[in-house]
Formats: sequence, C-alpha cells, structure tokens
Amino acid sequence: MSESSPSLRLQTAYNPYGRCVFLQVFPRPSVTSQGEFVLDLNFRFNEQEKSLLNGQIKFGIKGGKLKLDVQQGKIVEPQLNKDLPFKLIESYDHTVVWHLIAQTGQSTVKIDHSSPLATIQPKDESVIVTVSYTMDLADISISDVTGLWRHDIHPNKHSILERKLAQFLWKERLSPEISLIKLTSNPSEEVKIIDSPTTKLEAQHLTELHQLIDKLYEIKNSDLLELLKTAQLNAKIDLAGGNFLATELSGIELSGANLTHSNFRGANLTDVDLSEAILSYSRFSGADLSGAYLGNANLQQADFYRSSLALANLIGADLRGANLQDVNLSQTNLSGALVKGTKFGNNEGMTTEMKSNLIERGGIFT
Repeated sequence: MSESSPSLRLQTAYNPYGRCVFLQVFPRPSVTSQGEFVLDLNFRFNEQEKSLLNGQIKFGIKGGKLKLDVQQGKIVEPQLNKDLPFKLIESYDHTVVWHLIAQTGQSTVKIDHSSPLATIQPKDESVIVTVSYTMDLADISISDVTGLWRHDIHPNKHSILERKLAQFLWKERLSPEISLIKLTSNPSEEVKIIDSPTTKLEAQHLTELHQLIDKLYEIKNSDLLELLKTAQLNAKIDLAGGNFLATELSGIELSGANLTHSNFRGANLTDVDLSEAILSYSRFSGADLSGAYLGNANLQQADFYRSSLALANLIGADLRGANLQDVNLSQTNLSGALVKGTKFGNNEGMTTEMKSNLIERGGIFT
C-alpha cells in the first residue's frame, strides 16, 4: 500500500440539472492510517424549473439512491452523516449505496449540506472513485405546472397528467443517473464537465406528449383506470409518488400496486381495494377510506391524520410508524396488523378493549 494518498483529479462532473441534484466530491488525507483518504461530499437537492412544450414545469425529488464505487481500492468505512435522511442499504468492499427517503407528506427534498462520505484505502496509485445519484419514477415530484392545461380539470385527470409528465421527464432526461462525479489518478483522461442537458428532446416524442395531454384533457371520462389506459400507464408500477389530492377513487381495485410516497389527501377511497399494496410514506390526511380493503398492505410511516377508516379491513397490514391520530376507527378490523410505534389518539370508535390490545402490540397513545 502506498504511504501517501494518491493524487486524484476530476475526470467527470455530470450535473445537468444542478438545482435539482448537484454533487461534488473532494478527497483529503486520513489522519488514521497512511495511504487512506477520506472522501468528502457536497450535495444540494432542490426544485428546478424547465420549459416544456408551451408551458413550464417545476420538479424535485423525494427519494433516490446515492452510490459510491471504488476501483483499485477498498471502502474501509462509510461515514455519511446519520442525521441526514439517508439509509445505508448496501455496503461492500468496493461499493456502498444509500437510499434517500423523504419524510411522509414531504413533496420534495430540499437539502444543501456537506458531509464525509467514506474512508477509502487505495490498492495502488490508479484508484478510481465514482459517486452517482439515480432515481426511480416514484422519486420524481412535479410540484407545479403552468401553461400545459387549464387548472379547472378534474383531480383524477390532474393526477394522471402529472404522472405522465414525471414519466416523460424520467425517461427522456433523468435516467440512468441525474448526477455523476468521477475522480481518477490518470492524468491523460479527458476532463468532462456537463452542467446542462446536452441533447435535445426528440421532436416526435414532444409531439406525442402534446397530443396525449390534449386527449386526456378533452376526454369526458374521469375514471382513473380509463385515464390510465389512455395515458398508457401501468396501474401497478407507474403511480408511485403520485399526487392524488382530492381524487375520486371510490371502489377502485389497485391490489398489489406500488403507491409509495403518494399523496391521497382529501381523496375519496371508500370501498377501495388496496390489499397488499405498497403505501409506505403515503399521506391520507382528510381522506375517506370507509370500507376500504387494506389487508396485508405496507402502510409503514403513512399519515392518516383526520381520515376515516370506519369499517375498513386492515388484517395483517404493516402500520409500523404510521400516524392514526384523530382517525375514525369505528368497526375497523386491525387483527394481525403490525402496530409497533403506530400513533393513536382521539379515535372515534376506539373501545377500551381495542386500546388495551393495541398497547400490548406496541401501539402508542398520545
């Protein structure tokens, strides 16, 4: 092993949407061992505006994965600040991955921070370090749209149009990664700095998107499943992260769907079938879920504040860390549900027996 840290230089800086996601990395010698060095990370997450068709959209992120990859070296210790909203999900000698998770109800993550990322032990002078940030469709949040359609449209149409825009943006612009930084000790490699999108959108793709927006706007039907079919969105995987504010979803069947980090505030979800659906970190405040079937659904960290779950079936549901304060629980079936850390309080329909049982199972009453 070398007695001093290798001389690393920037080879690639890819930050085309720098207001949305921006990364910088800096190596510095470690004080703990000869040859090792600490990689410091500067990062910024915020909202970004972009012109599209005849309008403007504003978007941000509510999640994603930060990845560190080291060639000709070993990652001794991941060091990302534990107070940040990152969770370590993979840790190997040469690769570490952190998952960013926004708080429940948070539409976009806004952070400007610096932190040590990891201590690295080089194998030789040719060490290569790559830091990247990638996202899924569910991690994109459209926070504002102007000029693309009028604002008097049905909430169901609005939710599908937003998801279609998010899908278009993700496919055309934000994948496979939105930011990538590469450091190398090779002085002969050409330095590439990209701080703006380098390719124009395909005219055909823009035309197709414009035609679809017009079609969805003009269609008479506001049934969510029919709108999904018209928009060519998959109900099981393409709705995650969506904004379903005040939507009409009564009786809809979305069993097994991925709807994590979605906003259902004020929505009508009476008699909906969301069994085995992934609804972690979703917001249901003020929504009506009377008679809903949520058996075996993943509802971790979901917020049901001032909603109604009267007559709802939550058998086997995972409610760990969820907020059920001020929720109507009249004749709600919570048999077998995981409620460790679930917050209850001021619940209509809560019996003394039910309360004692929930406390025994780890429920918290405030």
